[in-house]
Amino acid sequence: MEKIKKAVKFIQGFAVNLGEKHMSAYAAQAAYFIILSFIPFMLLLMTSIKYTPLTREEVINVVMQVFPESFEGFIRGIVGEVYAKSLGVVPVSALIALWSAGKGLQALTNGFNTIYQVQETRNFLINRIRSVIYTLIFVIAIILTLILQVFGNSLQRELSDRFSFLDRLVTTIISMRLLISLSLLSLVFLMLYKFIPNRKATFRSQIPGAVLSAVCWSTFSFFFSLYVDFFSSTANMYGSMTTIVLILLWMYFCMIFVMIGAQVNYYFEEQFRWIHQNAVEAIRKEYQLLTREEDDEEPEEDQEEEKEKRNS
Repeated sequence: MEKIKKAVKFIQGFAVNLGEKHMSAYAAQAAYFIILSFIPFMLLLMTSIKYTPLTREEVINVVMQVFPESFEGFIRGIVGEVYAKSLGVVPVSALIALWSAGKGLQALTNGFNTIYQVQETRNFLINRIRSVIYTLIFVIAIILTLILQVFGNSLQRELSDRFSFLDRLVTTIISMRLLISLSLLSLVFLMLYKFIPNRKATFRSQIPGAVLSAVCWSTFSFFFSLYVDFFSSTANMYGSMTTIVLILLWMYFCMIFVMIGAQVNYYFEEQFRWIHQNAVEAIRKEYQLLTREEDDEEPEEDQEEEKEKRNS
């Protein structure tokens, strides 16, 4: 009973600490600028994908793995618009997307710095350049992920034909696309927690929050889609603005989960370090015990061999 009380008190302290840092305000700011950059970002992304072997339907099917199903009409409209336009839309879309995404990343930076209780001392221009670089890397990563998702079976056949010994491994990997997508999302959050705040941290210490954020993001997207499908009359209360409002609401809660993941990494940092140290120590002791047993067995084997030689 005492342990339960301590756990409840600890969780309450976590919630109070999260509220005191005004994470909802940072999440709202980040969601606003990310949504502001969403359309030009999608134009930039889809225009780039347009010159890959991917077809329009393949792009829509893969993109909808990230967004709730209720956004399909909105996404389909953007993709169709991009495939009907020329390359001239890229420069303007790129500039708007990079500027807006940079503001969104700046909001995340401020939120993470508040969570980790550090001051921003890095140069503003350098921070903005870093935001642009992160955005470009994000675009490239999405394109590669889309190609992997769509051409997974083709890659499987190609690798199996050329490297037959990898057939089983490749088949297993391709069949675990959902888990791979979740892992990629965790990796994105891991990179955010590692590099965006103005502090030094190990990748290992940021894993719990990254995994939690990825799971919450995916789970919430699934249930949010169900809500929109089953309560369409309530969801359509904003009329023609419904899709934009729903996307903004969805992104806001997703940003909340990202902030909570960072808070988990910070608030439970000592506990995670203690668990890791105990696990390492237990593994080390187990290894030493096994090594000692092997060393004890070797003299006995040598003695038996000597006895056999004498008897012969």
